[in-house]
Amino acid sequence: MNNPETNRREFLSPYSDAARSLFYFRIKGILSRIFGRLRCDVEGLEHVPQSGPAILTMNHTGWEEILCAILIVPRPMRIIGIRELMYLDDPVGRARIFDSAYGRGFGPVRRGLTILLGNALGGVIRRWLREFGFIPARVFTPAWPPLLGSNGWRETVAALAAGELVLLFPEGGYKRDGVMRPFKPGLGMLVRWLNRRHLDVPIVPIAQRTAGCVSWTLGHRYTPRLVFGPPLTFTFDGGNRRAFDERVARTVQDRIDALLRRAWPDAPPQTYRLAVRST
Repeated sequence: MNNPETNRREFLSPYSDAARSLFYFRIKGILSRIFGRLRCDVEGLEHVPQSGPAILTMNHTGWEEILCAILIVPRPMRIIGIRELMYLDDPVGRARIFDSAYGRGFGPVRRGLTILLGNALGGVIRRWLREFGFIPARVFTPAWPPLLGSNGWRETVAALAAGELVLLFPEGGYKRDGVMRPFKPGLGMLVRWLNRRHLDVPIVPIAQRTAGCVSWTLGHRYTPRLVFGPPLTFTFDGGNRRAFDERVARTVQDRIDALLRRAWPDAPPQTYRLAVRST
């Protein structure tokens, strides 16, 4: 039986920029037709650079914001996501998803469908995700501790050094109710890695309200809204790395929180500041 783990290197080999861009726009066209009735309300899209690298960061409430970003951002994006999505045909990969904040709430039906889909289409999904520009990062839980080099940062740095857009979700998880988790300090670490390579990459903060906007008929229950803010830049001049990382994460999250009042005026109160102070 073919084990996906033995073929990992094959599926992680890079595709050419031209081939990936062509495949990206092909998939974007398909999504545009499937979700043709979905209309997004967008503010500040001009803050996304027309060329050169940028990190797009947004609050995370599910999958709809990824769809909306693909449909409205004119440039191809590399998207950082759960590595295990590439290995749905592997029992270990599925177990890691089910044990994560993403999959812990899956009921029996959803778990069963995930297993059936993974066994039937795991190889196809794996290949398509990589061709699309997906950057895999492992799920970390108490039962599945981090592994060196498994968070996707090296590939992210390479993509940004090549002038690409990268979309990431610094919360490291999602909440459908719109209450943000504290941003992970890894965003600051990424900035330091880029600075070491003499790259001052702008971070574009994005606030969104999209959770539940897509109906079962692929129309929209309400008009989703995304608000893009002016880019932020940070430079690490030495000193306390942990303090710098936390400052970057907090500054970006505060900016997204401010934008969220325009994207989601009736969003519940944010509690991430209390969570940060209590740690």
